Amino acid sequence: MIYNTLYDRYLAKSLLHQFLVWSAFFAILFTLSVFLEKLDILLNHDAGAGSVLAYLGRQLPFWIWRGAPIAFLGASLTVLDDAHRSGEFVALESLGISTLRLQGPILGFAAALTLAGSLGIDSYAPIFYRQARTYLKTDIQKKAKLGGPLRNFVAKGRESRYFTFGLLDPAGVRFENLWIDEWRDGRHIGEIFAKRGHHDEKRGLWILETAAKRSYPSGGEETEVSTQLLDHLTLELKETPKNLLPSSWRPEEMTLSELNENLKILKDRGMAHRSLAAEYHSRLTASIAFIIMALTATTVLTALPRKIFKGKLVLFGITIVVGLVYWFMVSLTKTLATHGLIRPDLASWGPHLIFVALMQLARVWKPF
Repeated sequence: MIYNTLYDRYLAKSLLHQFLVWSAFFAILFTLSVFLEKLDILLNHDAGAGSVLAYLGRQLPFWIWRGAPIAFLGASLTVLDDAHRSGEFVALESLGISTLRLQGPILGFAAALTLAGSLGIDSYAPIFYRQARTYLKTDIQKKAKLGGPLRNFVAKGRESRYFTFGLLDPAGVRFENLWIDEWRDGRHIGEIFAKRGHHDEKRGLWILETAAKRSYPSGGEETEVSTQLLDHLTLELKETPKNLLPSSWRPEEMTLSELNENLKILKDRGMAHRSLAAEYHSRLTASIAFIIMALTATTVLTALPRKIFKGKLVLFGITIVVGLVYWFMVSLTKTLATHGLIRPDLASWGPHLIFVALMQLARVWKPF
């Protein structure tokens, strides 16, 4: 028992150190790739060193978390390989301690990271990426608004209003298939639909064509009291398409609650929502990657012959190859779900289940 406790602390400390090192490496790698990708834009707009650092720094937490599963794989492989090389595992196993028990700190660390992601990190990490993109457009490119046309998105306005656009062209400030939902104290009190229309910026008016206005004063669809069908309807609202545009984030920039909220509204309005559904389900299972990487690390050290592990470069190569294969499978199934070729829930769980099956097969079969 004493040996177990002491070794658990030692292994956990080594794992934490390696995890921080690998996380820093992948964060720098991803950040440099973003820098090179946006270098042309940064040079064209004469961005100073301060602006570039501010842009990259805003999204750094996002890339740290995005690369964390692969970093955890590298850290686990490094720690386990060191334990095998030093003979620590052999010595402790000779005392009757099982291999699974010796690997307990790694599995526990993976479970803790999975829990942290599920409780909020996976949901809120995209906010940093969103802030970086907004900074790039508004502070570096000096754009007052996002480009378009934009299709099928939800924007939250003032006074508990929600705007659902089938299409919005910011250039001409025209829109199609617009729904405006009014809420009060958590009750749905009314909705307006317009087949098409435009916004008069000078007068601050929403000009709606082929519109329908429905009221639910008691707060519920079953208590509808009035419906008006109108050829034209003019609304004077505090919101404008310009100040609603910042809410038209891409799915990967939304928090989990924002994805869920937007997905529900688009479903209710019968609008295309496959990309939101794919991202939502992918986000629900994203944190499981840490457990998958822990199982992969322990399997690789068990299934592959020890003579293969001749240095840190071998571990680095295995980490890169396995990480790329894993993220390729995740991205592929997510893309297929976005285009409606497979179910979003199957796309999110599929890669994880396939990896677990492959790891179990490798443990039983031991091909090498």
